[in-house]
Amino acid sequence: MPDVSRPSCGHTSTPAFTPASPSSVVEGSPDPSVVRWFRLDPAWLGELSTDALYGGYLRATTGAPVSRARFVADLAHLGVEEVLDDDTRVLVRA
Repeated sequence: MPDVSRPSCGHTSTPAFTPASPSSVVEGSPDPSVVRWFRLDPAWLGELSTDALYGGYLRATTGAPVSRARFVADLAHLGVEEVLDDDTRVLVRA
């Protein structure tokens, strides 16, 4: 990826990676289906595997679900962090 010159100051920088799929990018706010699931699903109170939570979201969603990556990114926007616990990805609610 080529460096980009900033005309205002003359510094160069390498642009950040942009994913090929726009559906995996959180633009402004989380997907409404993720927000609805987050607010209505009392099945988890603090920490659970990402796979288990994404599976629960898929079962609860009546429309077209978001990708797993978008799901994790939307939850991060809502204050839920994905961490690695040994070899398992876990979502931790603050």
